[in-house]
Amino acid sequence: MRKTLLSLAVFAVSIFFYSSAEAIVHVEGRYWFTSLNSKVKATETSLIGTEIDLADTLGMSKSKDFWEARIDLNLGDHHLMYSYMPLSWSGQKTITQSVNFAGTTYAANAQVDSKLDIIYQRVGYRYNIIDRIGNQLGVIFDVKILDIKTNLKTTAVDESYSVTVPIPTIGLGAQVGLPFLLSFGGEITGIAYGGNQLIDWEAYINFNPVPFTTISGGYRTFGLNVKDKDNKVDFSLAGPFLMVNVGF
Repeated sequence: MRKTLLSLAVFAVSIFFYSSAEAIVHVEGRYWFTSLNSKVKATETSLIGTEIDLADTLGMSKSKDFWEARIDLNLGDHHLMYSYMPLSWSGQKTITQSVNFAGTTYAANAQVDSKLDIIYQRVGYRYNIIDRIGNQLGVIFDVKILDIKTNLKTTAVDESYSVTVPIPTIGLGAQVGLPFLLSFGGEITGIAYGGNQLIDWEAYINFNPVPFTTISGGYRTFGLNVKDKDNKVDFSLAGPFLMVNVGF
């Protein structure tokens, strides 16, 4: 009886003080409930682009959900990270005025079928300055790669545009241990230059029901604002997310 009670006590204490940093590889799955707010303006040759609201002008849905997969290789205080998230929107709407986009004019009263696909990838490195019993503070260096493809089509015009943009960012990540197998964490990365900026931040609550497994809920905002002469991208995604992280 005493041995059984002792074993249970050791198990309970080990869970209470468990830190997911003990695992070498972390695999994470996320589901993000997003709200889209975006305006674009694309100019080509001498045809100045029209500022287009993806939802109001083209009829794309503002609310849509996406999944994301992440992997983290833990080498002590050093972490190598990779993320992959496919994003896709489509719309169909009769435009009320002519629209110029990427060198092509779409006439007023035409029905425009539109599509926007973005493959988001992140390759990063994190160094934890502090990592003790569930409390962490680290600096992050990463590259966010946006593979963007657009298509606007009417009965008279069918044009596509694609670009791949690697964006280096820097930031901080932190976590604070709480009682009852809980912890609070957050991360912010970004870059700003010449009036252009990318900011990606999130905050979340973690629950560790068993070793090497974390269930979390939080809120994330991803915003990209770029202006270059007569070209403009004002793109933001925001909303709550759920995630499960398993360590090996």
